[in-house]
Amino acid sequence: MIPGFAIDEKVRAYIRKSGQDFRLATSPEGPVLMPLGDASPKPSDLKILVGSNILYVSKLQAKYIKKIDWPMVERFRNSSGEPGSEF
Repeated sequence: MIPGFAIDEKVRAYIRKSGQDFRLATSPEGPVLMPLGDASPKPSDLKILVGSNILYVSKLQAKYIKKIDWPMVERFRNSSGEPGSEF
């Protein structure tokens, strides 16, 4: 399956700078981008290379999103207590 969505450059930069793999998953507040330490990938996830890191996207989310954008990062950062909205 070829993804039918874009990834915001700010999100790409955040992933590259973090040096971690991430997963876009479903949450009650909407799609959320979180590091793999907080969410394990599923065998059905799409794998997208971002720099030297992998972004796993829930197959369910992939059907509905048009763009992976910064609010998806902020949703995780706000719920985890990670400081600041900028990186």
